[in-house]
Amino acid sequence: MKRCSGLCALIGAAIIQSAAADQAETKDGLKITSDDGNFSAELGGRIHFDTYLFDRDIEDPVSTTEFRRARISLSGKAWGWKYKLEQDFAAGDTLSGFRDAYIAHEFFSGDIKIGLFKPYRSMDEMTSSNELTVMERSFSSGSGLYDGRQRQQGIGWHNVWDCTTFGIMGFNTRNAAGPRNEGVGAAGRFTWAPIDDTLNTVHLGISASHENPNRDSDELEAVADYAGRRGPTQLIALTPGDEDFFFGDYGDDAFYFGNSGGHVNALGLELAGSHGPFYAQAEYAYADYRGDYAISESVFEDWFDASPGFGCDPIFGCSIGDQDVHSWYLMGSWMITGEHKPYDLKKGAFRSAKPRSGWGAWELAARYDTIENRDIPGLEANSTILGVNYYHNPQVRFMLNLVFGDDKFTGDETKQMAIRAQMSW
Repeated sequence: MKRCSGLCALIGAAIIQSAAADQAETKDGLKITSDDGNFSAELGGRIHFDTYLFDRDIEDPVSTTEFRRARISLSGKAWGWKYKLEQDFAAGDTLSGFRDAYIAHEFFSGDIKIGLFKPYRSMDEMTSSNELTVMERSFSSGSGLYDGRQRQQGIGWHNVWDCTTFGIMGFNTRNAAGPRNEGVGAAGRFTWAPIDDTLNTVHLGISASHENPNRDSDELEAVADYAGRRGPTQLIALTPGDEDFFFGDYGDDAFYFGNSGGHVNALGLELAGSHGPFYAQAEYAYADYRGDYAISESVFEDWFDASPGFGCDPIFGCSIGDQDVHSWYLMGSWMITGEHKPYDLKKGAFRSAKPRSGWGAWELAARYDTIENRDIPGLEANSTILGVNYYHNPQVRFMLNLVFGDDKFTGDETKQMAIRAQMSW
């Protein structure tokens, strides 16, 4: 017994000595590195608490408060491999809350990732939620064209050369909470910053995406939250994938039938720049939603919130084929306290300005955003946002957005006032 106690004491002393030798860094966060350098762990997180107040029109959204994001992340290295695991506790169950969950390693001067992360497409999409100029992303991103498909499971490679970046990803059309399926996709993005100094930046970018649903895949949708989050939404386009919605006999009041499948191809163009305290960003995106299905008029109105606007066969219903979706936005801001938004070359996106004084920094922002399905007459939604941001310090920010929604298809013009208190570390 004494022999066992002595052995335990020796093991405990060795563990304590090893732990004491580990290096802990506390500058701008908490990071621990093992004594041999083989392992490191860094703790991060963010809290975004929102309040939404609506000026109702045809739609009747509920004014409310909510945690938009409440995340904890752990990242670091383990024996030459990088890793990141991030959970959003504001997203519901555990799987729905997975954000980044991957391992990575250096490969041909870049990084190869395996796991769950964002496909390389859209400048607004690649901008961190901590760095957004207005509270929600544009229709050219996962808040529109890639609704419900912001993160996918797969493998990707990303590299930076001088003033350019390139990223490519092949993926299963499934996020962590989605059903097992055989859908596949690929996305790639190239950016170029020919000018990037302490006061001036010019950014150009192009991205492309292909999504091909297959066995057990969910439908692929483009959806516009035109009056802000938790406000009314407008379905813009839909490709059925391998999902069987429901079937009925000819003449039923409500039915869906057609060929499962189809795919979505998208192309995006980016232009952005900054000069001193002024900043501007614009994107144009085109997406081809392939489909071949028919739905009754009642189902069309249930899905799209208004009557078709085109003739439907009384027996075979409304035929939906290929749908061309066009989206673009223009956004700008002015740091009225004189700060400058820095450019993150690795991401090909801009970061938030850091206050120059203890009084914080103020920013005025505006964005006009539009998305349109040109194969269904009148199916268009627009959003105009005016915003004020106060940066208390580099980690704490307060945002106020006035959102003027305009759903051309239904005639709804719901408005929203949104407020955010935000902290990240």
